[in-house]
Amino acid sequence: MPNTAPTPNTTRFILIRHGESNVMVDGVVGGPKTCSGLSPKGRRQAELLGKRFEVGNEPSFDVVYSSPLPRALETTHILLGTNPLDLEINIHPDLEEFRLGEADGLTWDQVRESYDLDNFEQRDPFVPIIPGSDSRAGFRHRVGEALSRIASSNNGSTVLIGCHGGVISAAMAIAFGLGPGQWHTELAPHVTSITELEVRSDPSRGRRWICMRYNDTAHLHGSEVDPREHQ
Repeated sequence: MPNTAPTPNTTRFILIRHGESNVMVDGVVGGPKTCSGLSPKGRRQAELLGKRFEVGNEPSFDVVYSSPLPRALETTHILLGTNPLDLEINIHPDLEEFRLGEADGLTWDQVRESYDLDNFEQRDPFVPIIPGSDSRAGFRHRVGEALSRIASSNNGSTVLIGCHGGVISAAMAIAFGLGPGQWHTELAPHVTSITELEVRSDPSRGRRWICMRYNDTAHLHGSEVDPREHQ
């Protein structure tokens, strides 16, 4: 794709979902207490992503942000390891995945046994269903506010963000104007996928979110670490 810079009134986000993580393999909730980074397969996925950027067919980026969780931060480090620019990774706590509070470290079977998750999507989006967790509306607001502040601080720049599937889904919901109670549309970005959004500021039209691409995993196609090959 053309490696063109965004216009002065546009911020481009390159949102990267982390590679396969240890908590994904173990089937546990991977919050701040439990996440231990990428699995060997996840590191290989991140390396393939890095090689894709190294070739130069992807947009170059000016600024880098990451979730503080190890699986996202490790993916970002691996990707940057192939980049000649010595860019600092800005850790942003509000780019963390949906927080599940006291369920951090439990297996997903234990979560289902301990908490009432029935009809989760149709329940009040403003009320957390696990003590200490995000509500769906609160999570959407957290992600949206973080991205809005990053866009305002980096106008005219291309921003790489190492993050999570939930963060990307929230960003897409904001771009398409979906309310926090919307549950009919499910987004499921693959590991190390690339999602590209632009935030355009126009004095006469306000701020607009434009989706340029979503869930691009061309770097994994046909590889031994392509998650789609094992579904």
